Amino acid sequence: MSLKNFFTGKSGVRLWVNIGLMLLVLVAVPLATFYMLNTFTRHGEKIEVPSVTGLSFEEASRLLQERGLVAAVADSVYNQDAEAGSVWEQLPVSGYEVKGGRVVYLTIAMKEAPLTRLPDVVNLGSLREAVSVLNSLGFKLTPHESVPDKPKDLVLGVKQGAREVIAGDMLPRGQVLTLMIGEGEADSLEVDTFLADYLMDEAVMVDDIYSELDTEVDVEL
Repeated sequence: MSLKNFFTGKSGVRLWVNIGLMLLVLVAVPLATFYMLNTFTRHGEKIEVPSVTGLSFEEASRLLQERGLVAAVADSVYNQDAEAGSVWEQLPVSGYEVKGGRVVYLTIAMKEAPLTRLPDVVNLGSLREAVSVLNSLGFKLTPHESVPDKPKDLVLGVKQGAREVIAGDMLPRGQVLTLMIGEGEADSLEVDTFLADYLMDEAVMVDDIYSELDTEVDVEL
């Protein structure tokens, strides 16, 4: 079979059909892939995230849905300045450009402050440690209340307003507390007490010795 007959005969027709199909596949596959990528990734689509802080969750969710976005509660916090049930924070923040279907995470303001167990700061002794522990738990501190004739900076108690509270009490996080601390000289009371006890013991011991001596003298006489 000559080369001309190969390209013009029945076998030639099949060859050209196969070549055409191959070219079609080479062109169609990249185009289809590009189209699918654009569809799934929303290439070039940008949606500006609206501000939903201060709105109720229902209002925020509806507004985000109208923009093609999805609202989701990520956390809840207590803030006395925020309306209970309103959006306190959002992520991404307003003005950020995202693609459609993006989840916007919302932090919702709680109705009441969570309760926290008051630690035993009296046994800590150190004022610095007591302040650090209470601040780390979210409590707020007023200027300390000084107690005279007590060792300086020794933690003696905790007050909530005019009421004294003790370790183990459940208090709202963010509660304002006052530490009662000594204002005397450092460890002065402890030293004085120790010295007084020591002298008292010595005096008792001396009295006992003299009593025994007097008893022995009386017996001999």
